[in-house]
Amino acid sequence: MTLVGNNDEKQRAAAECDDCGEIGIVQIWPDGNLQPLGQSNFCDCESPTLEVLATDLDHDEIP
Repeated sequence: MTLVGNNDEKQRAAAECDDCGEIGIVQIWPDGNLQPLGQSNFCDCESPTLEVLATDLDHDEIP
């Protein structure tokens, strides 16, 4: 996983639950913790293991 931008900023990324395959958007905090965006749970799994799929582009790279 390669984070884009300042390390003191939160990043957004697509992530997938390794258990059920559910895909959603998470915030990546500077300390590496992942938090689902707009919801308290990522999926219905009791303790999901999330794998980051892709992070936001740098704002300079957005068309």
